[in-house]
Amino acid sequence: MAQPAAAFVGLRSGQTTSTDGAMTAFGFQIPSTMSRDALEAEVMRLRSRLSDSGRGSIAGTQASVDFAVGEGDDTRAGADGSARAADSDLQSALAASQEALRVSEERLAFAFEASRLLGWWDWDVVNDRLYAGSHFALMFGVEPERAAKGAPIAEFLAGIHPDDRDRIREAFGAVLRDGGEFSAEYRLQRDDGPVTWVYSLGRCFLSDEGQCSRFPGVVMDITARKASELRQAALLDLGERLRETSDVGAIAFTAAEVMAETLGATRAGFGIVDDVAETVEMQPDWRRPGTATLEGLHRFRDYGSFIDDLKRGEIVIIEDVTSDPRTAESAEALLSIGIRVLVNVPIFEQGRFVSVVFIHYDGPHAFSSAELDFVRTVADRAQVAFGRARAEERQSLLMRELSHRLKNNLTMVQAVVHQSLRNAPDLDAARHTVNARLLALAKAHDVVIKGGSGCGSVFEIVSETLQAHDDGAGRITVSGPPVAIGSATSLSLALMIHELATNAVKYGALSVPEGRVEVRWRKDGGPDGQHFELIWEESGGPRVHEPEESGFGTRLIRGGLSGVAGDQVALDFAPDGIVCRYQVPFSGLAETGV
Repeated sequence: MAQPAAAFVGLRSGQTTSTDGAMTAFGFQIPSTMSRDALEAEVMRLRSRLSDSGRGSIAGTQASVDFAVGEGDDTRAGADGSARAADSDLQSALAASQEALRVSEERLAFAFEASRLLGWWDWDVVNDRLYAGSHFALMFGVEPERAAKGAPIAEFLAGIHPDDRDRIREAFGAVLRDGGEFSAEYRLQRDDGPVTWVYSLGRCFLSDEGQCSRFPGVVMDITARKASELRQAALLDLGERLRETSDVGAIAFTAAEVMAETLGATRAGFGIVDDVAETVEMQPDWRRPGTATLEGLHRFRDYGSFIDDLKRGEIVIIEDVTSDPRTAESAEALLSIGIRVLVNVPIFEQGRFVSVVFIHYDGPHAFSSAELDFVRTVADRAQVAFGRARAEERQSLLMRELSHRLKNNLTMVQAVVHQSLRNAPDLDAARHTVNARLLALAKAHDVVIKGGSGCGSVFEIVSETLQAHDDGAGRITVSGPPVAIGSATSLSLALMIHELATNAVKYGALSVPEGRVEVRWRKDGGPDGQHFELIWEESGGPRVHEPEESGFGTRLIRGGLSGVAGDQVALDFAPDGIVCRYQVPFSGLAETGV
């Protein structure tokens, strides 16, 4: 065990002596004359100082101070030798303490640097010198070597985001004035670099005069936490905004804007896609100030091959257009319009690629896994909102169509009943006629509803209407290519076929066993080959005579199909059988209503 360090003081005629090195190492100057009481008080102060400095125990060596008091000169010689030994031991203890302090500081600095999140500072307020570790210095944009030697605090404050700088200055001022703890969350940004969020915690120590003399603290990088909170808030905001609109364009723009603002992009928006021509019509976009718009028509292939991924329904994320194989050959074209990084989210409707939501960066940006999850979540919510908007749109269309059909049906039923009663010889005949005609309308309506698109099939309407008159002997033939017609036109066609069939049963081909009826149609009729043409032709029936007066049925046939402009009807009462020829421009045949 090491010899205790000792300072000996001899008393001779009221005089004291001491070893200067041992005492001055701790800031003590013992005068040459000191009373016993004063000496004992100084000893107690020295021991207290040693205890406060943490040097009472260093590396297992106990350092103590003992004072020997002697009378006369006989103690001085021994005291001088012991004092020199004590002085040497005390200096060794001091060196060991300083070395232990240096190692402790190195370990603490290493822990700060290894965390990559923590930095420390110690501001000498009186001399305006802020000392800091390298990580703290880099966070605030100050050279680490300069921070280690101490730099004015203004150089560090310059690294705070302009929007937060005044707030932090005010918070610093309050702590400097009143002392105590400082804590704040704020952003750092140097020039146009990335934004970093930090949390600072420090304490201002006041001097005896009440002035802040020293202000140490730590700073923690909380960018990841703030970004997570920002993304969560953005998703909540997105949900609220999407609930307020059913417009597809507004939904797409909102999704793009939320992604861009949350992820710090330079441009965002959406475009209408022609997946066959592989073009996109960019709509008005969201842009950071100073960024050019991309509004207008663009060809996907001019910028790379990533449209192949979009067509498969995949989200496209390209972190650098110059190195990604899908865009490397077209990098110059992308860079020229301010795109270094891009995200494209495809939107599908009924299996077709119809639009794309995009965000762009004009500089490098490496996406974290959390950011990629955010992009996918926004895309999913936008797709759900698109589906909801389309469903509401179809529902509204269905209600309008239902109202329209109901009005048309009521009008047609009213006309059928009125004309049937006016032309019937008695009530029983009127009842039979009305029932038959309404049944024809009902069957035609069933065909339209079954189609699901507001249109009916000509083949199904003709077949369903003639089914009641077909005895299974093959006397009725129906043929023609697939043709869809509108709802109102479907009802008119059903009534027209019903009237022709009723007349054939009463007076024409279907009134005798050997009679035949053929109904056929084609798409390329008329002189220009652009007309739908339907022909009703009877044969094998009684000789035909044109009636002197036209009843409701004849007038209905000659009136053509409801809701179609430019149609023509030719009703020929040929002796061998009635021939009805109907023509209409094919372009107007599939209208869904009148």
